[in-house]
Amino acid sequence: SLPDHARFTSDGRVLASQPVRARIRYQLESVVVPATRAEETPSQLRRALRLPGSGNSRSRALAEEWRKSSPDDISVVDKGLAFLGAGRYIYSLEPPPLEDNSVDGFLFETREGFCEHFSSAFVFLMRAAGVPARVVLGYQGGDVNPVDRIVTVRQSDAHAWAEVFIRGRGWVRIDPTAASAPRRVDDGLARSVQQHADALPYLMRTDLAWLRGLRYRWEAVSYQWNVWVLGYNPDRQRDLLSFVGIPDADWRALTATLFTVLGLITAALLAWSLRGLARSDPVQAAWRAFCRKLAARGLERAPHEGPRDFSTRAARALPASRRAILRIGALYIGLRYGRRGGAERAAELRRLVRELRLT
Repeated sequence: SLPDHARFTSDGRVLASQPVRARIRYQLESVVVPATRAEETPSQLRRALRLPGSGNSRSRALAEEWRKSSPDDISVVDKGLAFLGAGRYIYSLEPPPLEDNSVDGFLFETREGFCEHFSSAFVFLMRAAGVPARVVLGYQGGDVNPVDRIVTVRQSDAHAWAEVFIRGRGWVRIDPTAASAPRRVDDGLARSVQQHADALPYLMRTDLAWLRGLRYRWEAVSYQWNVWVLGYNPDRQRDLLSFVGIPDADWRALTATLFTVLGLITAALLAWSLRGLARSDPVQAAWRAFCRKLAARGLERAPHEGPRDFSTRAARALPASRRAILRIGALYIGLRYGRRGGAERAAELRRLVRELRLT
């Protein structure tokens, strides 16, 4: 099956019918067949032998020499791989520029390039020797995130290799880069270009372990955000409903579920709010007990009267208890309005109110 707004091409590619300008999520299953078809159409084979009419004379001469000295096509392929393997080529992200005869320049002069240089030069040599060949573009490698075990394939993992057509076997995969610079295939891009580490994106450098760990954690969080927030589509909604026990939900069931969940959340918030209102403030409770004791002696606090004025008035009216009344008032003011708090001072206030005897 295909993602929405996509199509298959004759050579097995999946292409979007419109430019992809936003993040998309789709699922595909890749099946690697053990062998390709042993035959190919004549038009495809002719296409896989096309070369420019002139140029790159040294490469053409080398390929013709291989053709004359080889009993079959597979021997030509072996000679091409041996030539690249013995040529001391360098894999580089910043190769020197090439002139008009770019294949000759790469193979015999600069000897430095990246996977497109190796694959295109190898295909040129094979076609010049009469072996149908083509360049294949794709991705090689990927990075397994140790945090969530998700494999991330980046644009820096893009790779180019080759396929040659061997009669009786079909298209055979050949990686010229592996023959010339095996570290690029075995160790990945970052480790194979340590001499040009500055050309790598900062987060890809392997010498900064702490930064690599930070990147792994950020990518794990970003992936979950993309899946559960940005990618919360109808399929994801159905998966979530199935997880909570509603596998086949219509709009009535969804509405009932929604209102049930909202009701439970509202009830929980209301209960939490009421619990906060009902919670007794021990300092305020002690002050109210103090006011009740004074009111029983005819000293009721006026609505406009603050704790300092009230305790001062009560101390003047009851001189025998003056010291205890002023101490209680000062403690309450410090606990209720000042910075001098603490459980010990609150306990002292409660004790003084409890022991207060008005005479």
